[in-house]
Amino acid sequence: MTLLTRTATVLVTVAAAFSLAACGGSDGAAPDDTRHTRVLLDWNPNPDHLALYTAKHTGAYDDRGLDVEFLLPGNTADAAKDVSLGRSDLAVSYEADTILARAQGLDVVNVGALVPTPLNSLITKADSGITGPGDLGGKSVAISGLPSQEVTLRYIAQKAGVDPASVTMPNVQQNLNQALLGDRVDAIFGAYPNIEGVELAERTDITTLTAAEMGVPSSAELVVIANPTRLAEDDAYAGRVRDFLAATAEGHDAALQDADLAVEALTPDTAGAYDPDLLAAMVDATIAILRKGNSDGDTTFGVQNPQAWSDYADWMRENGLLDDTSGADTAVDGADATTNDYLPE
Repeated sequence: MTLLTRTATVLVTVAAAFSLAACGGSDGAAPDDTRHTRVLLDWNPNPDHLALYTAKHTGAYDDRGLDVEFLLPGNTADAAKDVSLGRSDLAVSYEADTILARAQGLDVVNVGALVPTPLNSLITKADSGITGPGDLGGKSVAISGLPSQEVTLRYIAQKAGVDPASVTMPNVQQNLNQALLGDRVDAIFGAYPNIEGVELAERTDITTLTAAEMGVPSSAELVVIANPTRLAEDDAYAGRVRDFLAATAEGHDAALQDADLAVEALTPDTAGAYDPDLLAAMVDATIAILRKGNSDGDTTFGVQNPQAWSDYADWMRENGLLDDTSGADTAVDGADATTNDYLPE
């Protein structure tokens, strides 16, 4: 099978590219059919999107009169820009990226979490001798190249009393699993336990430590972002966002109640990426994570704690992820980057 990996750039399908060209426009104008809703994904379809695809598969969007179109990104940085400019109605993004986008003046806000807790993890072979972050001294930990990964690993090491300079961090891009299985590194960081972790567990005994377990403040892995100006000024757009989130909540709940239904919903759009047994195992692992709810233990779909977002922005600032040399407003309050107002009551 071919494992889906999180690299910086993915191919855009012909349909997605055509849709962006036809619907985007230089002025960001919406299509004539105001119930047509363009949702830009963060990545190729995968088990993290089970709420979206289950909602579409069961007709939850259709029931609300929504014609939902999922688009593939040309680059993972497209989400905030496209929503801010009106080229997409909604997008799937990440908490850190949403806060940074706000700091850079982009017109976006989180309206609901798809995966309300962090997934980034440190994964090692069980016989590596690494049982916690205190064992990282002198070890090599592969990363996929995101700037936040190195900053986060250094924070984890320092918090555990390990000299960050003693930890080697080779950039293997999309080849995290291959690096670990080939014994080229002692551990990998940036893998998801419900995706890469599932595949690795099929091949070898592993130990998995989430970033949150290693002292990194909790954050939402995947969120849905909207345009706050359009929400305030365009009642039709705000209504579509509410309907989209209500239908997605139904998809989320249906998937958690019936894993086979979620697998059935994802299978057509993940063909060639996962073999059936592996997809089913990944869906089970994803559902187990989602059942725990957000960092407060709230299992209601989409709900986020604004104070947790504020705390995470503070952590980003303290660790150089909000840097005024990048043109960002380092004083941005993470609480302003999220709202629960459009979620179903």
